Amino acid sequence: MDSATLTKILRLLSLLLVGLSFVIIHFFNVGQIGDSMRWKDGNSTVSAGSHPLMILWAAIAIALFVAVMLRDPSTAILGIPSRGRRILAFVIDFWFSLLTLSTVGALIPLWLEATRTGHFVWHFQRNYASNTDGLSAVSSLLFIALIILYFAFPLTRGRQTLGCFIMRLRVTPPFGDEGRFTFRAAVKRTFYAFMGLCSLLTRKWDQDGQGRTWYDRKTDCRVVLVSDQ
Repeated sequence: MDSATLTKILRLLSLLLVGLSFVIIHFFNVGQIGDSMRWKDGNSTVSAGSHPLMILWAAIAIALFVAVMLRDPSTAILGIPSRGRRILAFVIDFWFSLLTLSTVGALIPLWLEATRTGHFVWHFQRNYASNTDGLSAVSSLLFIALIILYFAFPLTRGRQTLGCFIMRLRVTPPFGDEGRFTFRAAVKRTFYAFMGLCSLLTRKWDQDGQGRTWYDRKTDCRVVLVSDQ
């Protein structure tokens, strides 16, 4: 089996896995995924939840992400991707990373709650604070850092995120069409790309002759459409 066929199979599996997440959430009464803490008028509400099927889904998702990281991305540039393709790649990436990290990250407050109460449950909610909530707050900061790393790490390895892989996009570094970003350049690119894609309603999607948006020019990068290997 040649490389192009393997790439197409991996892309199909990635797309099916993303679609499967909606099926599980809709048909299996998953409930809350992740954790939350709210304070209002001196009252606190703490909740967290996950689901065995979502844990299985997240394990497969992580394995698939590793597989995408291990493969060499295509370097054959076909042209400039459309705005819709770029937006869809971001939506896939955001959903995939958010759901995977929320599913796995919820195990921390669930375990802390099980340690406190003496029994494990897949969902809990209480209207008072406890000593373990501080550790849950730390895990929330870790969650944000991992979201950033999901987008930045592939750039430092010269690879694609899952969304870019599915939509056949590749972000070229500031110094050429091939190679890797430095960690600092990858984080900068992640920040401006997020700001750019979230500000579609307030800023123009003005592309220059190379198809670069304002945040592409800000980070001296290009987003290109690539072929299957």
